[in-house]
Amino acid sequence: MEKVIFFCVFSCWIMQITSSDLSGSSDVRVQMGEDITLTCSMRNRYEVAWYHLRSEELVLLISAEKDKNGRKLLTNYNPNSNRMNITADSWVTRVSLTISGVTESDSGLYFCGTKSDAPEMHFDKPIRLEIEGLFLTEEPKPKDEIPDEVTVTERVLMFGGVGLAVFVFFLTTVIAGGIIYHRGQQKGWKAAKQEALIS
Repeated sequence: MEKVIFFCVFSCWIMQITSSDLSGSSDVRVQMGEDITLTCSMRNRYEVAWYHLRSEELVLLISAEKDKNGRKLLTNYNPNSNRMNITADSWVTRVSLTISGVTESDSGLYFCGTKSDAPEMHFDKPIRLEIEGLFLTEEPKPKDEIPDEVTVTERVLMFGGVGLAVFVFFLTTVIAGGIIYHRGQQKGWKAAKQEALIS
């Protein structure tokens, strides 16, 4: 039964993702091969993760958490350590993701998620990274025609992912509740049989 309860708590922690502001994105333009640094706030948070959305695929790039004293950032996950690293200011209130030698595959939306004592992960406004000169065959659009908001596809993916997370959490809770209820019923029947045998 302890495993079931742990699974429910773990599912809740993983699946409860809320968004503070996904109404728009900040645009950052960079030349191919340059280094870029993206920042987000980590004030009153102890865990941080950077995600990259490109071609309808959301990928965890790097994650880190504060040490016990809250004065140092310890990296938990970084499969691209030769190109990406995460740093923080001296009070670990501001976190920076640095990407070395930007390539075409680095373009897209970046999300910085932070976590406090609550199970929800909070996201800063997404950052859209654009590589200058990447689409040379297309005619440049006039500046007033370039949308500065998140595209419809990106919005559907973001909210669809949150909806799926809520559904999976709900389904997990119902299944775990059924298992716990069923085990409780079995214990009740056993207790009733023992009382009948004693009397």
